[in-house]
Amino acid sequence: MEPQTAAALVPSHVAPEHPIVTRDYSLFTLAIHDMANAMAGWLDDQADGATIFGPSRFGKSSAVNHWLQRLLSERHGGFVPMVVWSHIDSGTAQSVGRFYANLLQASQHPLAHAVRSPLDRQHMLIERWMAMAARGRGRFLVLVIDEAQAMTQREWIWLVELHSTLERQRIRLCVFSVASLQFFDEPMGMALSGGAHVAARFMLLSKPFHGVRNVQELAYVMAGYDNTCWPPGSDISYSAGLAPKAWAAGQRMEHQADALFNAMVDELPERYAGPLDFPMKTVAHACRHVLLRLAGGAEWDDVTAPESWQAIVADSGHKPLMAIVSAAAPKLRPKVTG
Repeated sequence: MEPQTAAALVPSHVAPEHPIVTRDYSLFTLAIHDMANAMAGWLDDQADGATIFGPSRFGKSSAVNHWLQRLLSERHGGFVPMVVWSHIDSGTAQSVGRFYANLLQASQHPLAHAVRSPLDRQHMLIERWMAMAARGRGRFLVLVIDEAQAMTQREWIWLVELHSTLERQRIRLCVFSVASLQFFDEPMGMALSGGAHVAARFMLLSKPFHGVRNVQELAYVMAGYDNTCWPPGSDISYSAGLAPKAWAAGQRMEHQADALFNAMVDELPERYAGPLDFPMKTVAHACRHVLLRLAGGAEWDDVTAPESWQAIVADSGHKPLMAIVSAAAPKLRPKVTG
């Protein structure tokens, strides 16, 4: 008897471009709200820079790429000129010319890939940023460096030089670093690797980026599957489109928050020493799995049973990811003095 091949998770009738299939979507969370509020406050205070930090896979990059521009513009009352640079550690020594080229590309300069000398690229970048700053209501520009923990000492120094050059042109550059550090790490340590002058300019302020910390927050996030519509402009939510039978019966993803939260707690590593602060990676993986199984004909009661949620969470990489979070937790423990 030949073993049977497991059915594909994505049913053939589901459009391959559906956001749940491609995972090209972002649900609004309290952490995103807090991050935007913190950055808006730093802009109001004319801070030169600050750091948002938290463990990997908690949703920081998604927040930056999908929400930050709009939220800052709404808070600022107008367009906020912003460049998002997703830093990539190439594993090789970074040249100043490549540094400027990467920033030109992040700034969507049409000649970002043109062959130019480092000095020419610097002039092109300064001109581009001055033009972008002029589009806003003030003479300022926001540079968001995603994966900033990979920045080298030389890159920080080159960034200080850019900051000083723009200052002489009366343009304020606000550098917001988004770093995959544990909650218990010191962002200042990252800055000091680039020198005290870097720390003094860009890293005096910081705020942790949290995941999902309680059932209420999780229910708010999961309601996004019930409220976000696809195709764009339709009134068919992710949940309704993928699980029409369950939707018609009144079932909602939001109502499964208790079950998913309990599953994430149950699948913590042994002797877990960190906070109950869960990554959006686990949440998105579990909800996607449930919705696609429902789309494939699974019964609601079967796929949302507690043991089903726990099995899905167990297969998501949740336990090893939370072990990484836990590794730094002893730093939180108060010192015992005699």
